[in-house]
Amino acid sequence: MLKLFTSLLFTLIFNFSAMFKTYYSYPKDSDLNGPKVFMDNSNLVKKLQDNFLIRPIEESKGHRNRYNLIDMSLRDPSMGQAAEISKIIDYQKGGFFIECGALDGETRSNTLLFERFYGWTGLLIEADPLNFAKMLKKGRRAYLSPTCLSINPYPEIVSFLQRSNMGRIAYEEVVEDLVGINDIGEKKLPMVNVQCFPFYTYLLALNITVVDYFSLDVEGSELNVLKTIPFDKVDIRTLSVEFFHVKEGDDGVRTYLENKGYIVTGKVTRQDRLANDYIFAKPSVLSQNLSFYVTE
Repeated sequence: MLKLFTSLLFTLIFNFSAMFKTYYSYPKDSDLNGPKVFMDNSNLVKKLQDNFLIRPIEESKGHRNRYNLIDMSLRDPSMGQAAEISKIIDYQKGGFFIECGALDGETRSNTLLFERFYGWTGLLIEADPLNFAKMLKKGRRAYLSPTCLSINPYPEIVSFLQRSNMGRIAYEEVVEDLVGINDIGEKKLPMVNVQCFPFYTYLLALNITVVDYFSLDVEGSELNVLKTIPFDKVDIRTLSVEFFHVKEGDDGVRTYLENKGYIVTGKVTRQDRLANDYIFAKPSVLSQNLSFYVTE
């Protein structure tokens, strides 16, 4: 399967017109999927390691590989999320991030600042083959995975709606962005079959227990993804979570994480809707004056 997958990735990189019509191919009876497969299943972890993780680009003879970014002068391409995280965590000492909904690894990236200037590494998850093929070229120094976070506590293959920066699981009930729909028009959007893994399975595959920053932007499935995470087994120190498309609304996201012991430290919004995120942190990592925390 690894050879098939690698071959597909190269096809996606060099043929963008074919990419838009290409489906990731999985056997109809693909094993290690469904409610009977636990997220800590050792065979599942190995499946992820062997077939769906690309290692970070390594230094070559003491020289770091160069980034291949469209705008090398832009220090922080996020829409404000990285600045908020920087307020509440000692980001200059290096850390580990997970960014799901990573797009091309540059456009509006919430983690590129930390990786590029402060020595962080992490995991970038992007389900859309079009975006992932672009991300492969960026020179990111993080693990890359062409998968999606499962909305259930088990692995599954889902139909993923390809919609540029608004791609999402096709049949998940979400709040649609009417502005985005009008921009796209009436044309039929393609769907691709994508392998999803629970959040915890990625951590086991990477042998990671502490995540300094988790950026979650999956166009409406955020709360369902959060509900799969065993917070008693992992230490996620800070999060930014988009809430605009979540059917339970921003209060649903906020209430759930507050019940898990997190504090809302900020809210990043823009009129153009390029950001609608809550910023969360564990009380133990807060390093700034409490006066700036969101309390309304």
